[in-house]
Amino acid sequence: MTDATQPLAVVRALQGLQAVEKAVAVFAILAAAASLIADLLGRELFGQGVFGAQRAAVHLTFVAGMLGFVLATDNGEHLRIKATDHLLPSDWAPWIDRLGSVLSAVILGVLAWHAFGFSMQTRGVGEISVTLGIPIWPIQALMAYAFVSAGLRHILYALLPALRPQEAASQ
Repeated sequence: MTDATQPLAVVRALQGLQAVEKAVAVFAILAAAASLIADLLGRELFGQGVFGAQRAAVHLTFVAGMLGFVLATDNGEHLRIKATDHLLPSDWAPWIDRLGSVLSAVILGVLAWHAFGFSMQTRGVGEISVTLGIPIWPIQALMAYAFVSAGLRHILYALLPALRPQEAASQ
């Protein structure tokens, strides 16, 4: 993603966004693990777990997972159907990749729209996490963020193909 032919501001913005998303995802998964370890130690050593630790771990794991989805897209490690890759001439590949990016962006846009509506509906009814006593809509709204973030990346990959990360090798 550091190709000199790409707009430096776009490259830097994507790198900065990836760094923030990565930091939040790592923090979330570490906090989830710490929460579960504290709960386990509390139950085993003191006969009393940490109230809300398991529910907090669920929410934190959701945060890490949604950001992991975005980071997988940013690193070319997202799931993709490859069975049809060799059905068309190989010289069409750049245009097929661009079309794939556009279609991915459209699908992610639709998912973002519905995820946003879902989280706003939850906000509207005032649903809270009974265990933690916090509203759950901000956690759900992360779905919309993740879909928008990944979708914007796909738009950039369609417009600036050199930004597209190399796909991870198949296993």
